[in-house]
Amino acid sequence: MRSRKFGFLRHYRKIKIEGINLSHIVNKCIKNGIILKDLRWKNPLESTVEIQGDDFDRLKKAAGHSYKMTVLKEGGLLPLFHSMKASLLTIAGAFLLGALLFYQSLFVAEIRVDGYKSLSETSIRKTLAEAGLVEGARKEEDYSHVKAALYENYDEITWVSIFADGRLIKVHVAEAGKQETSADGEEKPVNIVAARSGMIEKILPLEGNARVQKGDYVNKGDVLISGKYKYQSTDYSRGDDFFIMYSHARGQALAKVPRQVTFYIEKNERKKTPTGRSVQGLFIRFGDVKIDTAKSLCKYEASVRQETALLHTMRPLPITISIVKIKEVELSEAPQDAKKIEKILAAALRQYQKQTLKPGEEILSQTIDYEESENLIRANVFLEVLEDIGKEKKIKVKKQDKNKEETTEENTPS
Repeated sequence: MRSRKFGFLRHYRKIKIEGINLSHIVNKCIKNGIILKDLRWKNPLESTVEIQGDDFDRLKKAAGHSYKMTVLKEGGLLPLFHSMKASLLTIAGAFLLGALLFYQSLFVAEIRVDGYKSLSETSIRKTLAEAGLVEGARKEEDYSHVKAALYENYDEITWVSIFADGRLIKVHVAEAGKQETSADGEEKPVNIVAARSGMIEKILPLEGNARVQKGDYVNKGDVLISGKYKYQSTDYSRGDDFFIMYSHARGQALAKVPRQVTFYIEKNERKKTPTGRSVQGLFIRFGDVKIDTAKSLCKYEASVRQETALLHTMRPLPITISIVKIKEVELSEAPQDAKKIEKILAAALRQYQKQTLKPGEEILSQTIDYEESENLIRANVFLEVLEDIGKEKKIKVKKQDKNKEETTEENTPS
């Protein structure tokens, strides 16, 4: 038997050999050049020995099935390398998990909107999206530009708060309420006066006295519903003189009011005619990383893009996978026909009515005057609108002797 010390970095195994006639194993090791180290006989049926790592399989083959071999210990460079490799993989896995958790914390997973009353959440979310605040977008330190967009688009909003709670963005808005009472809780005496000139179509006083009727033409500032009452006293201790009482007038004054609005319509209609050529690819988004294979292949001057989503998720990170098809098209222009222009104008008027008219108001009639330029058609629309022209105006009261009539400044239709 050859005996040689194994180096510290050399791979070795300490094994236990069980069986009878153990000297037979030693002879086979000498014959096959298997180096044995620190051979110890514990009893006639068991012994321990150290061998080089790459000799273990040779020893098992030489021993056959007559002996049982158990690895008790491994040492040297290879086990050390495996141990270090396992540790490095554990550290790398922990690092990648931490990096993933940190990276996903940079993106918005959910937006919660509350506090609105008259406004719709859909319209508020649309404004947020136009300002760049959507699920899947990167979180920002400062959302002042989003607040500015809300203030600009909605006069009803008086206060906006936007703050992040982890990946949840909370948007809270407050709307202005009507200030109808004074600080001491008593209502101010007011008249309902005409905000603009018009022909009265319907007067609906809820509180106060109507000063006009259907068919009356009123000018701006005329009193429509008066908050001033004149009554005769039934208190005989004060005499039977007439006295004045004031109230907060309320109601609607619907009048026919002329309006003029102008819409601009493109004279020519742009057409996109497919050529039949197209390229396909994948669009992959992982966080901030975007890969668009179809875009890199597309060399068309004019094209239309179609996307079919295969995967779209916000958690744990914004991930999108879509099939993209880009079709080549040829651009051309042709004059729009009259029916198409009428449809465009009708849609614009419906949008105008939706955005500017209050409940109960409506467009009664319209006259359209078209003007053409090189590229545009200018439509001047003259409208007759049924509009609530009433607005509140504080009554200026001049206190005089209690037994005499108090005077106020009021305008009545001429």
